[in-house]
Parts: sequence; structure tokens; C-alpha cells
Amino acid sequence: MSFDDLISIREKVAIVTGGSRGLGSAFAKALAEAGAKVVITCRHGSELGETAKAVRDAGRDVLEIESDISVESQVKDMVRKAESRFGKIDILVNNAAAGLMNIPLESNTIDEWSRTIHTNINGTYLCSREVARSMMKYKKGKIINIASISGFVVNKYFHGGSYNVSKSAIVMLTKACAVEWAPYNINVNAVAPGYYNTDPNREVFEKDPDLKEKILDMIPVRRLGNIDELAALVVCLSSDITNYMTGSTIVIDGGYTLW
Repeated sequence: MSFDDLISIREKVAIVTGGSRGLGSAFAKALAEAGAKVVITCRHGSELGETAKAVRDAGRDVLEIESDISVESQVKDMVRKAESRFGKIDILVNNAAAGLMNIPLESNTIDEWSRTIHTNINGTYLCSREVARSMMKYKKGKIINIASISGFVVNKYFHGGSYNVSKSAIVMLTKACAVEWAPYNINVNAVAPGYYNTDPNREVFEKDPDLKEKILDMIPVRRLGNIDELAALVVCLSSDITNYMTGSTIVIDGGYTLW
């Protein structure tokens, strides 16, 4: 098989959760530019328009679905609609998640704690389970979970808590799913990004330039991550290049976790 065949995802069908903005939008656009048909989802369907337009501008089909990953019935409906439209699902990018609240642990309410845990762990599991059931019919598929360096370290200068715990669980969930679904030729891997040039990070650093310098001092390459580079890695994980790779989590953080 040639390199072009190995890297190609042309005509594959990809679901990207949390696809309305930020990393999810970038992943959807990159997958479309690489030739995939794309299903984009988020809790508020009206916010999917910009990403959907970018996918169409890339010449690819797109399906927009309003879906909350923490609600089992909505996840099942999401998969049913994707199958009905495109006939199969080849790729799942589990991007949707509750973000870092940055609240001291002693100040967390149990509802706040549970909301993050339920969305990030149970939501990722529900999407993976339902899509895997679809992939099993064809004995082939790629599931890419978006973990975080926060699943490996407690980020200095921030209160982590439930977010760190949930992202750590994603790393183990990736391994568990990889073992369970290997007989069906389903590869399950994860990406653990560091500090990227996302809107939330820009907002934090614009308010506190000193904090940005402190963070950059902890990143050996001395810059925030480029979203397009991360999106390209997701495309690679979606291709046949990674057929012999499963249960792995790729840390991509400019060296932040080397210290």
C-alpha cells in the first residue's frame, strides 16, 4: 500500500462532537479538507453554522446535529441520524467536554463536580459505545479521544480538580476501549494537548499577561500550540497509518510535561 493510500481518509465518514468552535471546529475542517464527510454536533445546533459552511466550502458533505453527549438518548439519536444520512461511521472524534472551572476544590459543589465528571467521562463513553456498535458491523473504525496534559499533571497556577480527574479517566478509558474493540479492528487512541492558541486561553492570557509569561517559561519551545498542527495529528490518527496503534495517548504540549 502506498503512502497516499495509507494517509487517505477520502470518502470516510467522521463524527466530531463539540464541533461548533475551537478545537472541534478545527478538527471538522481538517477532516473535510482531507476528504471526509463530516457530522458535527454540539448542544446548541444553531452554533454549528460556521463550521458547516467551512466543511461545505471544502467540497464535502456535512450533517449538523444538536446533541448533548451526556444524554444517552441524544447520543443514540446522533448515531442513528449519522448512519441514516451516510450509511456508516468510520471515525469518531470525542472532542466535546466540560471545561476547567478553575475553582479551589474546597469550593466545588457536588453538582459542579458531578457535571464535569458526567459530561467528560460518561459522555465520552456513551459516544464511543454507540459509535463502536456501528463500527462493529463493518469491523473497522477509528476513535480519537481528546484527553489533556491535565490528565497527567496538575497545571501550575490553576485549580484543576474534576477536570484533571476526568481527563485522567479518558486516558484509561482509551486503553479499556482499545482492548475491548481490537477484535473488531477498531483503533482507539487519544491526544493530550497542552496549551494551545484557543479562544479561552487567549482570553485568560489577555487578562493576565504575566500568567502567559509564566506558562511560556514552562514550555520548552516557548510558544502556544498551533491548532492546525493538532488538527493534522487528528487526521493522521484517523487514517490507516495508525492501524497498528491502539490504546495510546499522544502528549503534544511543546515539552510542558518534560519538567
